[in-house]
Amino acid sequence: MKGTLLTAALLSVVSFEALAQTNVWQNYGVDKRWDIGINYGGSTITRPVGPEKFYQGSRTKVVPEMSVNVQYVVTPHFHVNLAIGWRKWESYGTWSQPYTYGTYLKPQDVTFGLGKPAISSVLQFNYVIPFYSEYHVLNRANLYFGATIGMVNTISDGSTGYSKYNNEPDSSYRYISNYNYASGVGYMVGAQVGYTYYFLRRWGVNVELGARYAKVMTGTTNNVVDNHGTTNYGVMFFPETVGLRYRFR
Repeated sequence: MKGTLLTAALLSVVSFEALAQTNVWQNYGVDKRWDIGINYGGSTITRPVGPEKFYQGSRTKVVPEMSVNVQYVVTPHFHVNLAIGWRKWESYGTWSQPYTYGTYLKPQDVTFGLGKPAISSVLQFNYVIPFYSEYHVLNRANLYFGATIGMVNTISDGSTGYSKYNNEPDSSYRYISNYNYASGVGYMVGAQVGYTYYFLRRWGVNVELGARYAKVMTGTTNNVVDNHGTTNYGVMFFPETVGLRYRFR
């Protein structure tokens, strides 16, 4: 009789522990299917390929990179992420100026505005290596890498800006200091690698590095077609961001 009672008590304890483990699994987010997040950092772009060399610029700068993300956990090893991103695309060059009064003017810098901003809407397909807490009850971190595909819209007005030379021999001379492409739309492909660590059961931090290629077709401005090739160009850019994640069922 004592043996039967002891066995029953042991089975009750084991069943309770199994149920507790199941509850912990559910309460601590291993079965959470959705993540939302924001990322902020910087990105660089290459000079636009396609336009005349004179209108590509010769250098670029690091600019702010921002995105909002919604992620669905298909399986522990496969996640799909929708990301809406924002950044400014510009390149910079130096144009020689014509001479006046028999003297050549000094070269001046010019800014080429490709997209101010360039807004992307992409899907990311990531293979994930999950890391769990002891007893496999909590997904504490995810290392992932994958591919990106989507579209990009560039916002610009095709305008040309001028500045005063403000120097001798002709301080009133005005030169082109800003050359904007027209607004456009195109596709984007790329790859990324990242790491998310959950410091609480729902809250986490994220680091991601990416490489993207965008092909953009622009329209016309004032019904005038740009004859410098700026209506069809491609750029690569390299976002590096950190961010916050919140997961829920």
